[in-house]
Amino acid sequence: MTTTSKHHRPAFTLIELLVVIAIIATLLAVLLPALSGARAQGQSVKCKSNLRYVGVGLIMYSDVNEGYAIPSYNLPALGPTNVTGGPNQPLDGWGPIMDRDKFVPANEKDTNTIFCCPSTVNIEGMKDGQTGTNPLKPRGWTDWPLVFNSVGGDSVTKRATTIPQWGFDKIIRVSYWLNAYNPIGAAPASIEANDLHYTASIGFGPDAAGKYIELRRLRNPKPAEFIVASDGIYVGRHAVTRLGDANSRIGYRHPIGGRLEFGANSVFADSHVEAIRGDKFPRALAAGDSPQLVAEKRAENLRGPTIYADPRKAFP
Repeated sequence: MTTTSKHHRPAFTLIELLVVIAIIATLLAVLLPALSGARAQGQSVKCKSNLRYVGVGLIMYSDVNEGYAIPSYNLPALGPTNVTGGPNQPLDGWGPIMDRDKFVPANEKDTNTIFCCPSTVNIEGMKDGQTGTNPLKPRGWTDWPLVFNSVGGDSVTKRATTIPQWGFDKIIRVSYWLNAYNPIGAAPASIEANDLHYTASIGFGPDAAGKYIELRRLRNPKPAEFIVASDGIYVGRHAVTRLGDANSRIGYRHPIGGRLEFGANSVFADSHVEAIRGDKFPRALAAGDSPQLVAEKRAENLRGPTIYADPRKAFP
């Protein structure tokens, strides 16, 4: 009589299962930050590529347009002295201009485009006119062209619109800040007097001769230090550019060096791109600055990246 013996594989004990679970949890705890860091690094690389493309496009625009800088937006006046935005006065925006004129193509209302950093937060940063104290708003986007819902400056709400008569048939989502003087509500003469930044809003007029104000591209003695565009939204607010500043429009989206420090990728006048830490972004002069603050801002702009075409002109 033949006896068949059966060998039964012992089941895992509860302790063994707990050990396996603990090992898996430990591995995930180690790997997830590394994977997250790699993803953030990849987004930063894509953002820098976008900004480099934008920088080259801005140079090409000036070369084609007889040395004129691209306007941050055009504000065609309803009359010779009307320089205040309103519901009947759309603003085109530098992103749509570059798309329309074939310098930098973009997709309509899409964050997967050259004008949007891949780390952009899904929020309309200028929805209520200002960035306020919400640090996420400078990390969001602005849709261009746009129009003010009521007469006023940046404090009123805005909405996106197309301007077919100007050739703007689609809405371009932009999450980059342009180094531009933003004179909503200011007299046209103030634009000419504030030609220290990369560009300004033009289209004011026409004057008696039927002319509109235009701004030539400013020549910087050190183009590799002159910031043209950066992570952020809209334009202007040069005096409040630091991480945490109220109404700052610079978006600090990218971790630097694996530490808990965040930087804003920025493209310079020579089209190279680098990140600037949140506590190092240069600031402009503002009314009421103390002598000590003026000295700090002077040092910032003279020793490294600057938001002025010629910082020595701003800080004699």
